[in-house]
Amino acid sequence: MTRRCLTHDRTELKFSRFWEETAVAPRREFAIILALAVPAGAPLRSQSTNVRVDSIFAAFDTRDSPGCAVAVSDGGRTVFAKGYGMASLEHDLPITPTSAFYAASVSKQFTAFAVAMLAEQGKLSLDDDVRKWIPEVPDFGKTITVRHLIHHTSGLRDYFGLLDMTGWPDDGPVTEAQFLDLVSRQKALNFEPGSRSLYSNTGYVLLSILVKRVSGKSLREFADETMFGPLGMTNSHFRDDHTMLVKNRALAYSPRAGGWRVDVPGFDVVGDGGLYTTVEDLARWARNFDDRTVGGDAVAARVLTRGRLTSGDSIPYAYGLVHNVYRGQPVIVHGGAYGGYRANLLRFPAQRFAVAMLCNATTANAAQLSQAVATVFLGDRLGPVPAAAASTSGGGSSTVKLSREQLARYAGAYWDARNEALRRIDVRDSTLVMLGTPIVLSPVSETSFRASLTNATVTFAVDRDGAVTMEEIAPGGDKSTYKRMPAPKTDASTLSDYAGDYVSDELGTTWRVEPTGSALTLRRRALPDITLQPVFPDAFNAPRGVMRFVRGDNGRVTGFVIGAGRVTGFVFRKTPGG
Repeated sequence: MTRRCLTHDRTELKFSRFWEETAVAPRREFAIILALAVPAGAPLRSQSTNVRVDSIFAAFDTRDSPGCAVAVSDGGRTVFAKGYGMASLEHDLPITPTSAFYAASVSKQFTAFAVAMLAEQGKLSLDDDVRKWIPEVPDFGKTITVRHLIHHTSGLRDYFGLLDMTGWPDDGPVTEAQFLDLVSRQKALNFEPGSRSLYSNTGYVLLSILVKRVSGKSLREFADETMFGPLGMTNSHFRDDHTMLVKNRALAYSPRAGGWRVDVPGFDVVGDGGLYTTVEDLARWARNFDDRTVGGDAVAARVLTRGRLTSGDSIPYAYGLVHNVYRGQPVIVHGGAYGGYRANLLRFPAQRFAVAMLCNATTANAAQLSQAVATVFLGDRLGPVPAAAASTSGGGSSTVKLSREQLARYAGAYWDARNEALRRIDVRDSTLVMLGTPIVLSPVSETSFRASLTNATVTFAVDRDGAVTMEEIAPGGDKSTYKRMPAPKTDASTLSDYAGDYVSDELGTTWRVEPTGSALTLRRRALPDITLQPVFPDAFNAPRGVMRFVRGDNGRVTGFVIGAGRVTGFVFRKTPGG
């Protein structure tokens, strides 16, 4: 078996040794050869640096596991590139720096860059009504501009959430015609355009269609001609036909009992995703933000422009790029996840440094892996790890200790009516946990906690009547407020109120709800039945969201509304006599 490691853009070494049956161990010989192979004038990386990077991916670097490819660009050169794990478990093919992965939402920055180029050429205006170019988008009574699509401020519902409600399989094919038909049948938005920001893949698929209608070329053709070709990204393309061959493709996997299963997207729409690329090519793309070979100064400045709400507030999201801070340093980053693929491109503009990460396993956290690699290479150029984050992100103990009784005060179901989002808090083994992933809430004080994984700050407030509110502040500053809800009613009489058939005109689908014991059963044609667990009065856990039943003036149920993350306020009406 062959492993490849690239220490400079034009220097490659191939080996057939140093493969272990178990997790990779430090490779002394490998590091020595690597150091000697670096061309004159290139920055040398010490043995310990290479070993430390290897250790980050040790869990993936086996013959029976998918894994990741990583490339590091520093000062205008690729100084490290390597693969860990398998690109194909079926054919025993290892991951290399030239393995092509589905980049998921990392694709968005290329789509937005294409739109920025067309705007700079005067072929469209960012303030154009999107219906000027794509009249299939319904007239919602409020103008949705191209700029709204770029910054996720359009209010358009995410098409993945809509498809999920129709019973569409995650790996099922979706054509552009099917996508436009789905969008054209929508009757409402999540919010008024420009008033808020909520991630919407729908907007970026529309941008890809916009590129085609403005330029006369598909996004695949436009990107090949204006971006990938000039930058030498010869292993990158938008796959807008799921039957296309992808050279050196790494298949993607999700775990199953006793092994893995293939988990590869199969749809034809692009813009929100669809890019197949390699870490070598992503490193070249990262350098374009410094040398500006493609797009020039004007486009480079445009694509870094943050979105702005009608309130005047700016948001971290720019053109498929997110402004953030990591250990005291400004970073530009975007991740991606779909099927079994995980991707992340992390740039430190001030250092002209970037980490490109592509993985083919759902168990890989590409964002955290990118940060770990950056930490190895940047070292003391980074600030210290914040004390609160250090105590929680790795599962370590907090210095503040609260009793089980103190923690139990905060247990319950919390509802954010504005965003239609649910949080369920419970005490597990004397630890406060946000159920789902789960996320551990480590106390910073008696009322404030730091969330593992997300590093958000969670603060509880209890009023004199015992009502509890929870404020959640993300690292980027986004704030959400939740109210603890009363316990649900699960008696037979209450559950019988919900029984019946419910129809969505926007999806052209009917769901049936039937009481079963202390819960409800949701039946959706040929799909498996789903048990709806009660969370608070008239509300149940639904597929990827919360189903809230609506009652009329007479107290009878007239329908339900689904809040499913990026799809909110979605109405099903109860059929008469259903």
